[in-house]
Amino acid sequence: MNTEVKRKAGPLIRAVAMLQVKLLLGAARDLALSPLTLVAALIDLVRVKNHEPHFFRDVMRVGERTEEWIDMWSAARHPDAPPRENVDALLSRVEEVVRDPQTGARRARVLKRWAERQMARARQRAAEEVSARMKAISDRKAGRDDRD
Repeated sequence: MNTEVKRKAGPLIRAVAMLQVKLLLGAARDLALSPLTLVAALIDLVRVKNHEPHFFRDVMRVGERTEEWIDMWSAARHPDAPPRENVDALLSRVEEVVRDPQTGARRARVLKRWAERQMARARQRAAEEVSARMKAISDRKAGRDDRD
């Protein structure tokens, strides 16, 4: 294969591979969110007499954020468009690690630390949200007990 054909085929192959990874991520997200939306809607329906429904909307917001993060159709943008900090950036970093064995190990450690920090932040936010919701529930219950 001559160099010109390789130069044209390379970005296309990369874009197709990235799209396939994003399609898998999107499918995994959909498989996870489908039962979550049903459970959230059911909880909201059970609590609708005493509380505003919000669990379903919260799950929908998570879906919206993951949609922006996966950015399925980013390959359609012009190649010179500024990159976004989403799954494309993550996949590009992974690609750099795979392509460059000399700096690959160092970059892999950096990526691992980044992923660990992201997971720790997500856990912290989830714990804070659960704590806040539990406090609100106990405050509401304490308010009802005081009236009885």
